[in-house]
Amino acid sequence: MTFAKTSSHAAYADRYTSTFDLFRALRDDSTPDTPAALTEALLPDVKESFWLLVSSSAVIDRDDIQALRMIVERAVPSGVSVALTVGWQPQRWSLPPQSPPSGEVLDRVWPLVLAAQLIRCTGEEAETFFGTRDPVRMHDRLPQKPAVLISDAAGGLHWCIGGRHGSLDASMLQDHELFLAQLLDNLSTHPQLLGNAGPSTDAIAHPDGLAEQLRTAAAASASPHQMTN
Repeated sequence: MTFAKTSSHAAYADRYTSTFDLFRALRDDSTPDTPAALTEALLPDVKESFWLLVSSSAVIDRDDIQALRMIVERAVPSGVSVALTVGWQPQRWSLPPQSPPSGEVLDRVWPLVLAAQLIRCTGEEAETFFGTRDPVRMHDRLPQKPAVLISDAAGGLHWCIGGRHGSLDASMLQDHELFLAQLLDNLSTHPQLLGNAGPSTDAIAHPDGLAEQLRTAAAASASPHQMTN
């Protein structure tokens, strides 16, 4: 059985970017309850997006895990790229505050890590999940060579995209969510900057083009009205 596209589902394909926010969609009361029905309801909009934005919190619920796996399995071969926000919150997993992820958590999250073409996390999350706060090392260690964005405690950002790497000062990033939304949009229209992901690839993004997309994303984060024009 298939479900017609609805305005509530389409709303999660961000109006300013080509990104479908799966975690928000999963929290919508209007979505079907079963994993198969949920997959059929959301997949048309997902396939029309460049990015499928997911959070590690999307794999807390077992039904959500099944739906997410089916969506990823069907969307990625269609050309959809996964962007993962780690968002580690131990309490949501019924773990004490400050707890590291358990083996079960890692088993659930790791398939998302390996599917992701872009990973965003804090420095603490990077250390906890990947054993390093260096975005270049994260990029190099993962077989698909994803883009990596790591925020620091001061609000700055360290990044590695398409083999290039650098940092953005906290003064340039007033809103990290707006920055991410704009950067995903920029990369969707300049996918060559992500490099050719995959084992043993060594793609290098064009430095001037990448710098321009980072600058415009940072400008959007400092001027929220730019996102609504």
